[in-house]
Amino acid sequence: MNLYETVLLVNPELPLKDAQELSEKYQELIKKQNGEIVNTEAWGKLRLAYEVEGHKEGLYFLIQFKSDTPVLQELEKRFKYDDNVLRQVLVRIDGKKFKLKKKSDEKEKKERARKGSPKDTEENAPKEENIAAAEEKTPTAEENAPKEENTKEKE
Repeated sequence: MNLYETVLLVNPELPLKDAQELSEKYQELIKKQNGEIVNTEAWGKLRLAYEVEGHKEGLYFLIQFKSDTPVLQELEKRFKYDDNVLRQVLVRIDGKKFKLKKKSDEKEKKERARKGSPKDTEENAPKEENIAAAEEKTPTAEENAPKEENTKEKE
């Protein structure tokens, strides 16, 4: 069994409850074909980079699953004939190179980095030797001041 991931772009005019039921319908199809759901996420309504079938926004759903190849053909066929699915992508994930992470985990990591958690600040803080060396190289205000020239005119 291989690891796969599909992202669905669903019609934004569809009520959220119906869109979630649509995602669940595809999850059930995967399970019926002896597949295993690894992770699902509803990313919500997001703005599109360009209009798709006259829509500027779309509802996004992610489904990560383990399955055999025949399921993929059935899924793609059903995506193609479902009017509520505007776009979809189905890819195989190499489990050795990619670790499955939730989108929310990435957001939390960025928030911690932005706020500067103690762990992050200790690792990124300048070392004392570097501070001392930088102070030695920094010129003082007197050294930076322009030198006065003798402007006294001869009389």
